[in-house]
Parts: sequence; C-alpha cells; structure tokens
Amino acid sequence: MHSRFRRPVILALLSTPLIGFPFMTKAVDLVLPNHFVTNDSSFGSGILRAEGYRSQSAYGAVHFPTNIGVVITELRYRPDRTFGHAFTTAIANIQFNLSTTTRNAESLSPIFANNVGNDDTVVFSGPLLLSSRFNGPPGGPKDFDIVIRLTNPFLYNPAVGNLLVEVHNFSGSSVASALSGGGASNDAASRNGGILSSGSGTADPAVEALQIVYTATNQPPPPPAPPAKLSRGPYLQSGTASNIIVRWRTSQLTNSLARFGLAPETLTWSITNEALGTDHVVALTNLSPDTKYFYAVGGTETNFASGSNYFFITAPATQRPTRIWVIGDAGTAAQPDSPFYVRDPFGMRDAYYAYTSNRYTDLFLMLGDNAYARAGFPHDDGSDSSYETNVFGTFPTMLRQTVLWSTIGNHDAVNTATYQDIFSLPQNGEAGGVPSGTELYHSFDYGNIHFVCLDSEVSANSPDSPMLTWLQQDLENNTKDWLIAYWHSPPYSWSSHDSDNAFDSAGKLVRMRENVVPILENYGVDLVLCGHSHAYERSFLLDGHYGYSSTLLPAMLKDGGSGREDDTGAYLKSTLSPAEHEGAVYVVCGSSGWVYGNAVGNRYLKHPAMFIGLDKVGSMVIDVETNRLEAKLLRSNGTIGDYFTIVKGVNPAPLSIKTTRLAGENMTIQFKTIAGQRYQVLHATQLDPSNWMPVGNVITATGATTKWTTSATGPGNHFYQVTVVQ
Repeated sequence: MHSRFRRPVILALLSTPLIGFPFMTKAVDLVLPNHFVTNDSSFGSGILRAEGYRSQSAYGAVHFPTNIGVVITELRYRPDRTFGHAFTTAIANIQFNLSTTTRNAESLSPIFANNVGNDDTVVFSGPLLLSSRFNGPPGGPKDFDIVIRLTNPFLYNPAVGNLLVEVHNFSGSSVASALSGGGASNDAASRNGGILSSGSGTADPAVEALQIVYTATNQPPPPPAPPAKLSRGPYLQSGTASNIIVRWRTSQLTNSLARFGLAPETLTWSITNEALGTDHVVALTNLSPDTKYFYAVGGTETNFASGSNYFFITAPATQRPTRIWVIGDAGTAAQPDSPFYVRDPFGMRDAYYAYTSNRYTDLFLMLGDNAYARAGFPHDDGSDSSYETNVFGTFPTMLRQTVLWSTIGNHDAVNTATYQDIFSLPQNGEAGGVPSGTELYHSFDYGNIHFVCLDSEVSANSPDSPMLTWLQQDLENNTKDWLIAYWHSPPYSWSSHDSDNAFDSAGKLVRMRENVVPILENYGVDLVLCGHSHAYERSFLLDGHYGYSSTLLPAMLKDGGSGREDDTGAYLKSTLSPAEHEGAVYVVCGSSGWVYGNAVGNRYLKHPAMFIGLDKVGSMVIDVETNRLEAKLLRSNGTIGDYFTIVKGVNPAPLSIKTTRLAGENMTIQFKTIAGQRYQVLHATQLDPSNWMPVGNVITATGATTKWTTSATGPGNHFYQVTVVQ
C-alpha cells in the first residue's frame, strides 16, 4: 500500500429511480470529504491493487444533507495525479460493504469489527471490470471515472451516524491505478487498513477521495436507530486498594457515566466522561481499601446496568484471606464437540460457582488462549467476536464483580491489538510494582501477594530483553510475602506440548525455562502458573532445574513429597518474605476448556519434575492467608483432582515417617528430612524386646521428603523406624 498525504472526498447525481425506495426528482453526486472537490494531493492508495487487503474508510455525516435519507447507488474513485495512470483491468473477486458507523469519523478503531455498523450491507461482491482515462489537469484533480455500480443500493441516514465504506479485495490487480486521497485536519474522515486474514489493521487519518452517487428520498429520513443498549459488560480491570477501572460497550454512541456507592440504592458518587463512544472506560478513584462498593453504568440519559449484583470489593491495604480463581486455555465455548478431545468450559465454570458459593472471588486469572477461533475460522483466534463468545458471554457475572487479570496466549496473539484493546492492564506501576511500559507484561499487588504477569508469546525474552530487565528491577523492589508469577507457555510439560523439544512453540517453553525461571528463583518465587498444554501438571517443590528433563537431579527437588498435609506434609519454606532458592511449585493448568493432544508419546503426563499429571478439565482454586497457600484442582465434575499447601516462615518438619505403601513386591516409606543430613532406616520383627537392625545403606537426604523402597520381607510382623546418623 502506498500512502502519503491525508485528504478528503466527493458526491454525484443520478437520474433513474430504483424500485423499493421513494425518490425525489434528482440524483446527486457528492465528493467526500467535501474539500476534495477542488483540492488534490499525491496519495497513492492501493486498495484496488492489493490482494488480500481489507480497508475501512469513514466519511462524516457532516458532509451529507441532514434532513433527508439518501440511497447510495454508485461509488467513484479517481486516479492519483502522481502515482496513477490510465488503465483497464478486471478484479476477479472484490467486495464492497456500506454501513452506518457510530465511531468518530476521524478516529476509527484499528479493530475492524469495532467500526462496522448494525446495518452492514454487502453492496457489491464478485468480479469487477474497472478503467480510467486519467483525464484532468496534470496537477490534479483527475476525474472520478473509476466507477463501482452497486448491485444493492444502500439507504443511509446521516442523522444516525457516519458512513463506513469497506473494501474486501480478495484478488487485487497490479494493473489498477493508485487512488487519489489524503488527509486534512477536521475533515471528518479517516481509514483503517490491513490484511484480510487479521481482525485488525492500522488506523490512518487519511482517506481515499470518493464520489458518491445517491438519490434522495422524498420522505423524511429513516427513523433513528433504536436506543443504545449494553452490548458488553460491565467488567472490571486493574483493581487496587484505591482505584478500579470499569469497562462496558454500548450498541450506539453515548457518553460514559459510572455511579457508585456503599449500597445499591445509594450510589453517592459519579464520574462522567462526555466524549461519545461505544467502548467505555471509566476509572473510579479515591476508594477505601477492602470495601464493598455497588455501581451502575450508563450515560447521562440512560442507565444500562445496576442493582445488587453489580459490586466489587477493593483490594486490602494489608493481608487478609484471599481467594484466587485460575483458568487456562478456557476459550473453547464456540468449539464443536468431538471424539478427539474432551471439552467442558461451562462445566468447569459451573463447578467453580458451586464450589465457591457465596465466598467472594478476590482475583480472577486467565492464563492465555482465552478465545479460540470458531472451527474453520483460524483467523478468529483472539478476535473481538471470539472474546465476546468465550469470555464476556461465558463469565458475565464473575466479570462484573471480580477484577479479571490475564496473560496473552499464542491464540490471543493472532490478534494482539484486539487483546490490548479489550484489556486495561497496568503498565505504569499504578497497581504496585515497577512500571513496565506495556500491558503485555506487568505486576500488581494484592494484600501480601505480589503478582508478576509475563509474556511468553509476543515480547522478547532473551537475557538482555526489556522484559527480563524490567522483571529483575521489579523483583528487587518487591516487599510482599508471597510471589506468584504467571504466563502462557510452561517451562515444564509433557502433554500436548513438550518442554524438552527446542522447536515446540518456536522454542518458547525452553527459553522461558532457561532465561526467566532463574531470575524468579533468585528472588524467591513461590508459585508459577502456566497454560498452553491442554492438561493439568503440577510439580514438586522445585529449584534450580533449568535444563532438559534428563538434567533433573535429586537435589533440585526441595521437597519430593506430595505437598499434601494429609500425606507427606505441606511444602515448607523457612523464610516468610521472598528468599532465594527455597523452592517453588510449577503448575500447568491448560485444561480449563478442553484436554487433548499428546506430543510426547509414552512420556505423556510423566515429566520427572511433576508430582502429578491429569488429563481432566478443571480450574484452580487458590486460597492465601498469612503464611499459608492452599491450592486445589477443581474438576468440571465438582471433584478435587489435586491439592497442595505451601507454608512459609516455619522450621523444617521434624523427622517422622509420613507414608507407608505396599505395591506388588515392594514397600515404600516416605519420611521428613533435612537436606544434607544423614539417615538410617531400621527394621524389627518384634518390639518387646525390640530387635532393631539397620536396613540398607545410610541415606544422605537431598530434600525435605525422602523416599525409601525395599522388597517385601516375608510373613510376620515388620516394623520400621528412621534415625539420624550423627
């Protein structure tokens, strides 16, 4: 696409009335924006030339008569005076749409879907023969002789909104001339363009010069569009102890009004933004910590949503019991059922709603791949419409009561601009932590927890990259007791992705393990949450494992037990505040929407760093209170698939045998130990008098839980104990 200066367009006259619309006696031509009637510039638009290109151009209603409706029958472009030429060509497949957009004509959204009006109409589709004689003064303007006669005339009411002209050029033609156009301040026009396969393009203040041929109706203009209504949300973003962002979308342009207070019938305070728009973002400020507020959203003359179900609780200034709901790869609501996978996003959601009941959810975390494309439409991955189905249509109640925090997944990254348009995530340290300068990675505080959101999909993650430089600065400044990090592509996984494969996901799993995990462990990370692999995998208490699975050493398991208090005991960390290399639990929770895929053959769900692997749909429930973190995998059928506890600021567990298990010819005992200490297992067949004897070699413990296995010892009674070897 060749695009230089930015300028406006024109209109025209018709003589033949069309059946179905009552006309006045004249047809009219009009140039849009109007200043292009006599002005021209070297612009060089290639929307007729470019194959696989999508263009949207908005022309303000101010260019049209306001007291009548118009029926548009032709679109006419003119060749660029500098980059154009005479031509005759056929475009094999091209489509033109017209609609009435509620967007500001001078500031289209880069998201194509955000600009399209409710009356979107295909006015021409198929092969198109075009030509130009390139007539006109050498310095321009040239004649509007590139003519598209509409097969479906479009009834346009300027009183309702601005005109959006959309071109889907499937075939293109290198013979076609570049088009005239440009931009000027306050010309009530702009455009957005990009490849057809993407849901977003690049917004541009310039447009093609356009001559529209229309016939005015002999009746009053069509009735105005129906009243604005809520079409998305409300949903909550970037909540802190004193501020929160409320977002919603409306079907028509309105101003933004958010009212809030301490009771649903007493909304004492309000914030208004008089700018008209359809996507509304309002920050509520000067709030009190740990306080329940009710709110309503609307416009000056309209209340869209209010009542006792519209509330939030601000973050606490100090620690208090905190519930976190975590889902990963959950965006499968639009996927068909199939014998090749198990899909149950609604069961996953409903199981959590039943489990948490009236207990407020303090934080809602999404681990990426929030919105998969519909089957057969791969470019819809992460699109605005896909988010509407998979996120806003699936979790409406949760989203209006609890702040949603997200990391970008590889499917969301197909439409990164859409992702950043939908979310209002902190980038200037406004929710705690060091400013990152981007929504793609950031940090925030909640009570005594510091959360770090990283980007494994879009941002560079080399050792000297901006993200890792920021990460180290952020962690150096962290003073919270708990450190939880989350991103999409996991450092350890043997399921639908293989963290031992340097080519899997373009090496993202390997790079995050090699470059990011060491920094986190240097600063005392406690829990790492990821998705991407469509299963559930949970590690032991782990530290120092930065290579492939074959390099895992026993000493890297700070506690090789289950982390379950009713089994081998909770994972214990001696320091309450962040302390380096005391161990972390790594969780893959990419099973919230579906489970499927085996990239590792007979190694499936058996990564040696993992305590457990399950191919079950579910979500995670995490409860943090003072020095305790309790986590569960809640399956979509309502059962608990896994659970573990981390306790900080405590001494190592005393020596004790925690479990004894018989399996076939072998017996295994697990006992609590201290790394580096030596232990001896003793065996006896009677206790009074006792006949204790050493069994096997002296054991040097490498972690907090030690496992010892022996072959079955025959009939009779058998007793075991463990002693410390001085």
